[in-house]
Amino acid sequence: MVDSLKAQDFDFKLWALCLTDECKNILDSLNYPEIHATSLNVLEGKYPELSGPKKSRSLPEYYFTLSPFWPKLILENNSSIESVTYLDADLEFLASPTPLINEAKDCSVGIIEHRFHPTFDISEHSGRFNVAWVYFKRDGEGLNCLKQWSEQCLEWCRDQPENGKFADQKYLDTWPEEFQNVHIHSHPGANLAPWNLNTHEIKRRGELLLSDDQRVVFYHFHMIKAFDANHISTSLEIYRVPIEVRKKIIDWLYVPHILRLLEKEAALAKKGFDVKVFRSARDYSKIDQHHYSEKSLDQRIQEGEIIKIRMTN
Repeated sequence: MVDSLKAQDFDFKLWALCLTDECKNILDSLNYPEIHATSLNVLEGKYPELSGPKKSRSLPEYYFTLSPFWPKLILENNSSIESVTYLDADLEFLASPTPLINEAKDCSVGIIEHRFHPTFDISEHSGRFNVAWVYFKRDGEGLNCLKQWSEQCLEWCRDQPENGKFADQKYLDTWPEEFQNVHIHSHPGANLAPWNLNTHEIKRRGELLLSDDQRVVFYHFHMIKAFDANHISTSLEIYRVPIEVRKKIIDWLYVPHILRLLEKEAALAKKGFDVKVFRSARDYSKIDQHHYSEKSLDQRIQEGEIIKIRMTN
């Protein structure tokens, strides 16, 4: 993500919450001037109330619990920062995010919809909005929203839908009604993802990737997983993405992205770090039931469910 932002000639400061000591060591070794890496124990020291959820929740649920506390810490500890945008780590920028920042610059909060296609609309369970890009301004409404979100996640943050809630995400559904000056991003190239590929017309014009004739700002590489030592699962079939669209998106986005990550993995290995870029702490066992298939591996490759890429040396 950092390299893709740097490539857009965009001035930014990335505050990275390192969930493991290894992550902190890696970012320190890279020595990017744009990255300010912070250990998890700094956040936990600031908010001792997190100790209860850390003991009682699964690791992914605890990580979801942290989502509002991280921008909260940045704003509380840095009075010169007027706004902060929370970003998921699995994003790649294809264009400058300046249009999105300009959209929300006069607002207190900025959120972005999933934009599910009607053929696979799971907003009832996953929420109308996606916690991938969440903007907060240092003003009354922005800080109040962040305070409420942190209190809600502290109270409940399970990794499954329950009583109108889901992890850190479904709480966002009520923000447009509960808070003033909330901006809902409308750019069709913002947070392009497997769940909204069917919603937009995706095409290329030269080297530019377009969504409804506007440049794709960033793509959300959700749930890429190692299938085995030489194959990657795209998860695109889960979201009913047509085969012909899968093949184009794989060629245009997934293969280049995966190769770049594997290059990073190899470079870090040479520095002595044991990194697996397609390893996740989250249990996708329920979702993975969709991956059960009687198709041959070759057929799944042909249909864009699996990408063949040699990952072993």
